[in-house]
Amino acid sequence: MRDVFVGRQPVFDRDCKVIAYELLFRGSPTADSAIHEASGLQLTANVLVGSLMDIGLDQISGNKMVYINVPRDFLVGGIASLFSPKDVAIEVLEDVQVDAEVVAACRGLKAKGYTILLDDFIYSPQWEPLLEIADIIKIDVMVSTDLAAEVEPLRKYPAKLLAEKVETQEEFEQTKKLGFDYFQGYFFCRPDIVSARKVPDSKLAILRALQAVMIAEAVQDLEEVIVRDVGISYRLLKYINSANFGLRREIDSVRQALSLLGLSNIQRWLSVLSLALLSKDKPQELILTAMLRGRMLEETLITMKQPRASEVFILGLFSLLDAFLDQSMEQALDHICLPHDIYEGLTNLDSRFGRLLHMAIAIESNDWKEVDVFCLENELGCADLTMAYTRALKWVDEHAELLIEA
Repeated sequence: MRDVFVGRQPVFDRDCKVIAYELLFRGSPTADSAIHEASGLQLTANVLVGSLMDIGLDQISGNKMVYINVPRDFLVGGIASLFSPKDVAIEVLEDVQVDAEVVAACRGLKAKGYTILLDDFIYSPQWEPLLEIADIIKIDVMVSTDLAAEVEPLRKYPAKLLAEKVETQEEFEQTKKLGFDYFQGYFFCRPDIVSARKVPDSKLAILRALQAVMIAEAVQDLEEVIVRDVGISYRLLKYINSANFGLRREIDSVRQALSLLGLSNIQRWLSVLSLALLSKDKPQELILTAMLRGRMLEETLITMKQPRASEVFILGLFSLLDAFLDQSMEQALDHICLPHDIYEGLTNLDSRFGRLLHMAIAIESNDWKEVDVFCLENELGCADLTMAYTRALKWVDEHAELLIEA
């Protein structure tokens, strides 16, 4: 495993469905220094392509297209074509000097079926040759001073528009009105406080059931709740009999299933199911992100050989409760009583659990400096953290359908 941090960010269409993931990667401070001192085709390929091959692209793609930032050396050296155009789209970085070699390389990739994106695009005449062949133009809405004016001259080109760093529902709606086709940013996991009202009775009922799940002290405490709901019983048996458990014979009893899973796993399963029900009016990526955070925190503590790994799954899972309920985190937590350390982790990023959660959020948001600090504080290598993240992605991909299906 190479010394590289890897993360991913979802790309949404106008219906808030995920169509791709942008792959985010950065070397450790040592690796970055080496690249800076000897930036060449071979070294770049070793660090970036090598790390993807070590991890396995399928482990982080979620069976969707992956967008990869490509430096000049990748373009003109042919390294980008090591991946299948069915799996990988090519993002031309904003600092690439557009010359005859770069244009020829992009045209060659386009002819082979690759999707071409222009990253962090700001218009200048040098980009004209690439504008005519680009499939997607990415615009950073945070640095734009007049988004409508910047978009207008691009309408004559065939490329679709992607709005980057869309942080609120208001920005999402604004960019949709301006004709953007795709969206990237954290609007989907931010609470819509402006339109928030009191929590509907239907959601309050789910929260009350979730509270019963959280305070249960034995499997028997949950058996009656599950047995009296045919839908939950069916999902539980489908879950326990899935290939993930590899059981030799089919389990047809709720009591047997509960006994095999144990209290902590049942609480985890019911917590995910409850939050999935709360998020029916939200993009599915919201519950997937909550699951990923939880599993990432758990895998990190296991890697660090620290106790209480199963507890931090709930920490990650509930870290988006504000977005599920469209309330501030403090208001959202009023509806449910959580263990003290988890509550503190959600409300105080300087606490032990808070620092752990902040690390997971930093990976999502490409804040590698914060990830560096966490690794140094906890004597972790970036490869260890990346593998924990990759295992978490794999777990979510394997379990999501069974855990959150309607």
